[in-house]
Amino acid sequence: MNTVRCLLLASAALSLSACTTTSDSSRQQTLSITARSGVKTLVAKNWHIDDACRQIDYPAMTVAEKPKHGRLEIVREPVYPKLVGKQSKCAATKVNGIVAYYTPDPGYTGRDRLIIRSPYEDGKIEEGVLTVTVIK
Repeated sequence: MNTVRCLLLASAALSLSACTTTSDSSRQQTLSITARSGVKTLVAKNWHIDDACRQIDYPAMTVAEKPKHGRLEIVREPVYPKLVGKQSKCAATKVNGIVAYYTPDPGYTGRDRLIIRSPYEDGKIEEGVLTVTVIK
């Protein structure tokens, strides 16, 4: 039975400057996003499903570096998985997942940064490094 475990850094409001680096035990994605001051913004989502689009479990998602000018909230909620290949059939099926939201401090404008980690495959770690430009 194949399973899909995926950390997807949100594409909403992304000014994409993604770079992925990998090693035998980890991979890293670097992205730049734009968020409005004081407004909750989706920054990542994660799910763990089988080939029949059924949830296997809630994947782990941890904060490796907290933002300095806002807060990061990780919650369980239904998501539409964004997948390619044979699992793309699951893209129209809502599954239970983990979602990360970043909310900049009200009135703050400027840059912020946060890092989210999530396991994938057997013992490997994916790290999402997000640079946030906060605007009014």
